[in-house]
Amino acid sequence: MSTEITDTRLGGVRVVSESQPHSKSVSIGIWVKVGSRDEPEELWGCSHFIEHMLFKGTARRTAEEISATIEKTGGYLNAYTDRDMTTYHARVMDRDLGKAFDVLQDIAQYPVLSDADIENERQVVLEEIKQLEDDPAGLIHELSMGNVWRGSTLAHSILGTSESIMRVTPDQLRSYFKDHYRGELVVAAAGAVDHEELVGLVQSSVQRIKVKAAVSREAPVHNGGLRIHLREASQVQLSLAARGLPYSHKDAAALAVISSYLGAGGSSRLFQEVREKRGLVYAIYTHNTSLEDTGVMEVYAGTRSQNVAQVVDLVLVELDKVTQGLDEVVLEEAKHKTLGSFVLRSESNQQRVNQLGVSTLRLGRPQTVEEVVNRLRVVTNEDIVRVSGALFERGSLTLTTLGLGEAEAADLSSKMSL
Repeated sequence: MSTEITDTRLGGVRVVSESQPHSKSVSIGIWVKVGSRDEPEELWGCSHFIEHMLFKGTARRTAEEISATIEKTGGYLNAYTDRDMTTYHARVMDRDLGKAFDVLQDIAQYPVLSDADIENERQVVLEEIKQLEDDPAGLIHELSMGNVWRGSTLAHSILGTSESIMRVTPDQLRSYFKDHYRGELVVAAAGAVDHEELVGLVQSSVQRIKVKAAVSREAPVHNGGLRIHLREASQVQLSLAARGLPYSHKDAAALAVISSYLGAGGSSRLFQEVREKRGLVYAIYTHNTSLEDTGVMEVYAGTRSQNVAQVVDLVLVELDKVTQGLDEVVLEEAKHKTLGSFVLRSESNQQRVNQLGVSTLRLGRPQTVEEVVNRLRVVTNEDIVRVSGALFERGSLTLTTLGLGEAEAADLSSKMSL
């Protein structure tokens, strides 16, 4: 998958592209270094709220025109907010690259942010929060992050709370946008893209972008222990979280292999041991979160309340086994699986542009497919033992549950040495 990545700095804007000559489409995005971790308590959810607002209209386009400009080309326009970044991205045919960039830079620089639009969209965000609250499998992730990173700005939900969204004023939103959307910006494109054309498009608007220094961030402490959220439910959701690694850490490849071996897909160790052999869960999987300065590796599962202790015990047993190393054949299979999954995802220019934008913000430079592949290939059993031994230390693990009754919660607390 050898392709050419080109990286140009235009003032405070980073322009990154990866040309894929055989592609007929191009994916393009703008990455802004602002996310939920940058919000004070009184503004929880503002980064995500503003993501919504940027689609409500600019000085040049109505909300309908923003969507229609891309959709009339057959293209796709969307955005997402993370804990450390916000992204606006589109996918179009190669001939529509200029049109896509014009829409993206327009919404990222010149949103109207009117009082009327803010009040209307406030209700939409509140509905999104209620939807998450009614989705236990999604809510457990936010609760787990709140447990792991309690006491830091990373702990609260990306969506904020109903109270914080109701409380924020239009002036506060506009001020937050003004202060945070002039930090580090990355424009990235992948597919049928000519880098010089992309640079020309960015240059036409970069003079109007007043870049300010990014806000300072403090790395959080990883908290271990048990936190139980009481709630009536027919199934208990649980997350067992271990310390993870920052995005740029030298052992990130080894952790990726460990996570894939334990919980990626139906052939994974946890799926086989907990679901296939014992029928204790419907879903069980691992998930890695790697930010610029910290990370978490989590095991998720959903099970009946009477099975929670057994499921947790089985997960702990498998974590302990990994610290003893993997059979040579098993290790090679896990590496092949992890590598193959990454490469297959990277064949989509939409996935690839996301990898470019995220790596440029979190790593400080765009990461090539070959770089990731080569790091996965050289992972050794000694790496597996060292990394898992450091991260899976029992006292640092964090268990979060949702839907466990009081009696079962008390029983679990007495059994778990977390």
